[in-house]
Formats: sequence, C-alpha cells, structure tokens
Amino acid sequence: MKKKYGQRGFTLLELIVAFTILALLAGMVFSSLRLSLSSYEKSQERLEEEARRRVLFDQLRRQIGSLYPVRPTGGFLNSPFNQEAANPVEQIAMAQAPLFFGDSESVTFVTVAPLFLQENPGLTVTRYGLAQDELGHFYLGAMETRYTGMESFLAMVGSPSGRPLPLVESVEALEFSYYGFDPQAQNYTWLLRWSGDEMLSVPEAIRIGYNDRNVIIPINASSVASDQLRQMNPTVGF
Repeated sequence: MKKKYGQRGFTLLELIVAFTILALLAGMVFSSLRLSLSSYEKSQERLEEEARRRVLFDQLRRQIGSLYPVRPTGGFLNSPFNQEAANPVEQIAMAQAPLFFGDSESVTFVTVAPLFLQENPGLTVTRYGLAQDELGHFYLGAMETRYTGMESFLAMVGSPSGRPLPLVESVEALEFSYYGFDPQAQNYTWLLRWSGDEMLSVPEAIRIGYNDRNVIIPINASSVASDQLRQMNPTVGF
C-alpha cells in the first residue's frame, strides 16, 4: 500500500496561534467598530443638540420679532413704574406706554408668538433671563404666561414662580442690551436698560450676549410704535 505524502494536519500549537491571531483581529475590529459607533452617537447627539438649539433660537427670534407693543390705557397710572411722574400730563403719557421692560439681566415683553401655543394662545407675556438648574448650572431660560392685563405683566417683571424653559445651556455670562433712540443723547445707541414707560416705545432691536457670542434680533413692531408715538406726542423725537 502506497503512503500519501503532502498531507499533514495542524498541530495544537499552530491552532492556538491561529485562534490567538483571529481573536486579536476580532478584538481590533470590535474596538474600531465600537469607537466608530461611539463617535457616530456623539456626532448625532451634537447634531441633535445643535438642531434643537437652532429651533429654539428660531422660535426666540420669532417671539422677539413678533413683540406686540400693548398699551393698556390707564394701566401705568397705578403701577410702580409711574410713581415718579411729575404731573398728570406725564402720568397720562406713561399710561399710553407699551408694556416692555428690560435690563442687562432679563427682558419682559408681550408677544403674539408664544412658545406654548396651546397653553397661552394669543397675547403672551414672555420673560428671558439667566436661570439655574438643580445641579447649579446656569442657562438662558424663558418663562411665559397668558396676558390678562397689567397685573400679568408686572408679575412677570417681578419674581415669577416656576422653572424656566432652557433655551441655551451652560451659560457663563449673559447680558441683554437694547437698540433705539435715546432722548437724552439725541441719537440711536445700545442701552443696558429700556423701560416702556420711560422711553414711550419699544426698542428697535434686542442684543443677547452670552459666552462671547452676540445675537441681535430686530423688533418688527418698533417702527409701528414710533409712528403711533409721533401721532400721540409730536414733541417726542424718534
């Protein structure tokens, strides 16, 4: 009987080496796949967060752009903003002032574009400002309530209760400023405070500065407000 040459099996050592190499290759492929999936998930989270932030900022722009200069006749006569009026003529002028109050830390106004349309249909009092979550992190937050008169506006200007909706998270520094005509300087400029009863108008634009970024949002109602004020009081320079 002839012997068959050229046929030999794998030794145990060769099998161990082969399986070891396969295990290493599989581990490298798995690690690469895991890193790729992790990178993909993080990029998707960043994209989703950026998309969410874009949507919120688009809504913010729409809210501020749709600011409505409500003038509750007589509403300011008994308000805290009208205590320093020198005479009844100034009191009447302030009573016609639009409901708007903003300083460097927050801004409160009335808009026709609420964030929560079902809860606050129609005119809505909105406040933007710096808020803090339960972990102590600061963020740009928004609060709103249905406009029911002067009291609802003053309550939002003061110390409203509730947790603000996060618009921009991880905010280290926040500042609001307002562009419009300054009667004292007799020119258009950015101001850190704008009160409707003092300026008798709403600003032309609002600038939101946060984390070394600036967002400038024009107010569509400002030109209409200026025209109305010219008719009401021709001596006011706008």
